[in-house]
Amino acid sequence: MTGSTVLHLLPLSTFHNDRDRPITAASLTSQGFVHCSPDVPTTLAVANELYSDVEEPMVAVELDPERLSSPVRWEAADPAPPPGVSDDALFPHVYGPLDRESVIGIRYARRDVKGRFLSLESRNRTAEEFDLLPHPEGGWYRRTWASPVEVERPNGTRPTATTIYFLLPPGQHSAWHVVLSDEVWLWHRGGPLTLHLGGTGSKPSDHPEQVVLGAGAGQTPQAVVPAGTWQYASAAATVESLVTCVVSPGFDFADFEVV
Repeated sequence: MTGSTVLHLLPLSTFHNDRDRPITAASLTSQGFVHCSPDVPTTLAVANELYSDVEEPMVAVELDPERLSSPVRWEAADPAPPPGVSDDALFPHVYGPLDRESVIGIRYARRDVKGRFLSLESRNRTAEEFDLLPHPEGGWYRRTWASPVEVERPNGTRPTATTIYFLLPPGQHSAWHVVLSDEVWLWHRGGPLTLHLGGTGSKPSDHPEQVVLGAGAGQTPQAVVPAGTWQYASAAATVESLVTCVVSPGFDFADFEVV
């Protein structure tokens, strides 16, 4: 992002709708302009103030004001700036629809398991190829299947199994987390991915077991993490890892704990 661009936050589904039409917002009718933000920290503050209850994926489109056909005016927040943003801060208000030609980038919102917005991130080539979104534990994912057969669990009804693609970029790792179902990891491509298994105690062990997923010597293309086992994954320093995760009974964030 450059200092000359601005950001507009919206649901991913809204961005994809009517791709041949300009982007609009309800505020264009009620206030006469489309709300934008000057930078990522301000956009995150807006997201956490106004969109914390929105469950669907959110994105911020990066706009080049020079490509907008409508005027951009830097004005005081209307009605007020979000918490953490100065009362003196000026916001870019676009007095008309946002031309699709003005969109020069898309940032995908990463949220924690409680829904708080943490960051706005660009997708790499593999995430674009498989249409992946940020996962609360780290990495990128997309659910690809859920069994139509259901089973009753302590936290509610679940599919008997679910699958996702999971991508971990180079040098990154997920957070320690635990799932209340068995999880099978299937390695597809890229570099090796190391699973760190921290036991079934109230917190992860200080001396976790390691299992390396991959096709090389001493590696395995699949591994099982038993239900209730603390785990996190780490990618090689210079190569991403793409895997499939099969969870049975099926995954639900209500059955997921992260530290």
